[in-house]
Amino acid sequence: MAGLIARAVFCAALLFAGAANAGERVVTLAPHLAELVFAAGAGEQLVGVSRFTDYPPAAAQLPRIGDGFALSYERVLALRPSLVLAWSGGTPLDVIARLRKLGLEVHAVEVSALDDIPRAVAQLGELLGTADAAKPVAAALRQRIDSLSGHAGAPVRVYYQVSSTPLYTLNGDSIVSDAIARCGGVNVFADLPTIAPLLGRESVLMAKPEVIFYSTPGGNEPWRGFDAIPAVRDGRTYKINPDLLARPGPRFVDGAEQLCSLLANALN
Repeated sequence: MAGLIARAVFCAALLFAGAANAGERVVTLAPHLAELVFAAGAGEQLVGVSRFTDYPPAAAQLPRIGDGFALSYERVLALRPSLVLAWSGGTPLDVIARLRKLGLEVHAVEVSALDDIPRAVAQLGELLGTADAAKPVAAALRQRIDSLSGHAGAPVRVYYQVSSTPLYTLNGDSIVSDAIARCGGVNVFADLPTIAPLLGRESVLMAKPEVIFYSTPGGNEPWRGFDAIPAVRDGRTYKINPDLLARPGPRFVDGAEQLCSLLANALN
């Protein structure tokens, strides 16, 4: 019931985003930033979005300015933004520096752990003058995060596969790894030095994950016949919607709840 109420609050914020203070003209440099702006009740202030922004539907209709790595500065300037939202740790520093050199105000939003999601919604509400709309959404997200639970026994060894050709995963600094830990798992590649390391099959074989999550079509294909991997031998390979766990916005909480549910049942 609490989850249904929380989702209803979030959906209400999206529906009534038009009540936002129209004092700002906002451009976002990553899809999840647009989702956070709408969650904060400030969707009406959004005038430009990055490539691949497709949620909520109203955001998908806005002008595109490229993305954080291939940005059209001309398109950004043409939109006359009063504020550009960048992704702290995701948007290249030289892009932020150039935008500021062009006279634009840039605010970097940090979302690297689950706790950052409700915090970002609340902060954007304060920044954009929509705190009254943002606070209940942030509180509902916080409640859902605090309620996450999964496997109750010894931590389950988990391999999260970002792509299958080539093989990429995420290390312990990622928000996905945070979700895995909260759900009773342990990221078998948490200690790798880069946030999105490239793997060989041998690395996965040696890691012996008990559960494999993947987010791309055919993600379990590389492991057919590799019964030396416990997750493959026991049929514990699960697909999760990439829009949920690839984007650290409000819908990431949906993905975390799905991940927890799968882990809770994986070894039962």
